[in-house]
Amino acid sequence: MKSIFKILRLRIAIPLYVFFTLLALTPAATLADRGGGSIRAAAARPTPAQPPRAAAHAEPSHASPDVHPDAHAQPQPHADAQAHRDWDDNDQDTQHGGGFAHGAPVQAIRGQRVHDLPHHVSIIFNNQNYSYDDDGNYYQQQDGDYVVVQPPVGAIVATLPPGIATVVAGPTTYYYLDGVFYVAQDNSFAVVNPPAGIVVPDLPSGANQVVVNGNVYYQFNGLNYQPSIQDGVTVYTVTAT
Repeated sequence: MKSIFKILRLRIAIPLYVFFTLLALTPAATLADRGGGSIRAAAARPTPAQPPRAAAHAEPSHASPDVHPDAHAQPQPHADAQAHRDWDDNDQDTQHGGGFAHGAPVQAIRGQRVHDLPHHVSIIFNNQNYSYDDDGNYYQQQDGDYVVVQPPVGAIVATLPPGIATVVAGPTTYYYLDGVFYVAQDNSFAVVNPPAGIVVPDLPSGANQVVVNGNVYYQFNGLNYQPSIQDGVTVYTVTAT
């Protein structure tokens, strides 16, 4: 019986001895590599490709400027020139062509009163004091105010106002603005009466419309301004009333 147990122990002990001997001789790294857990194995394994990361998208800024709603610039009122369009169905807005100047400003209406004058110069004519501003308006002082008046014929000014129209009638060159006619005199300009038949591009401010024998005229300062169309442009022929 003892022999049998001895034989069995030998049969078990020998394989176990061989197993543990081989186990002791096998490098630990090799065993770890089999399980894929060593650092070397991990470094040797190919890293799976990562999907490309979407580029960061910058959202457009919707922030409004820091402006108070009331701070928006308001459009400035536009002063329209006095329009007379009822004399002819084909009437057009006054245009300046040929020898006429462009962009004549709207002038003050005769009789208009102002308390303070803009930049101006003083003119004395026939012992009367006049004020002449940069826009070509003339004033006389009345009751503490300044009243817009028609300049007297013969008054002399050193410079012409902006927006003047150059009109040639016969041998003479006239300069016209808002019912006032000038001619050059030495180094200045003198207010004159216009010759009959002279053609101007604009009506004076405050001209009154009248109809005589079916014809439309505009009267101002003792003169008639008769409208007509020349080359598609409205012009006015000046004659005495």
